[in-house]
Amino acid sequence: MKVKDTPIDLKKALLQKGPKFRSHTIIFNENVADLKPTISSLLFCVIYIVVGLFLLLLAVIVYVKNHQLDFTIFLGAFGIAILTFGITLVMPFVKQVTFDKNRGSFRNNIDRKVELGNIVSLQILDKVITSKNGLNYPCYELNMLTKNGRRINILNHNDLVQLKSDSEKLADFLSVELIDLQCEMVL
Repeated sequence: MKVKDTPIDLKKALLQKGPKFRSHTIIFNENVADLKPTISSLLFCVIYIVVGLFLLLLAVIVYVKNHQLDFTIFLGAFGIAILTFGITLVMPFVKQVTFDKNRGSFRNNIDRKVELGNIVSLQILDKVITSKNGLNYPCYELNMLTKNGRRINILNHNDLVQLKSDSEKLADFLSVELIDLQCEMVL
């Protein structure tokens, strides 16, 4: 195995964007820690899905009662677009992220499986999400560092109190160090 000599910039955020609300929390159950979406994050996504389905149903009703093909196509296309957006939006929230002591592994269905023994520390980072049309807002990342030099994002949202609480509990659960690399942010 070839080891790279390039240093890793641990202060650089892994993700460019992040939610402006608490998107996830970590639930501990004996030997398993699961990342679960919050009710508010799921409701935010489900609203788009419900509206999209409503527009599709409305398109069917308009076609059956009035045979207005052009309006039916408009409603159907708009409904499919909103439904697709809602499904795309909900996918990152429902990804399964698990630290399982029974199996000795971490899984997130995105990165390769990591053995818990290879996790050396957890890391908290802050960043500012900038938007052309909106206000800038702070966001925080919880990352995992491994013996092999990998850095994997675990959690990403802007509720610092909850993120710190979850990070401390997860560090205790994994018996690893928690590194807080937050910088003072001025918005």
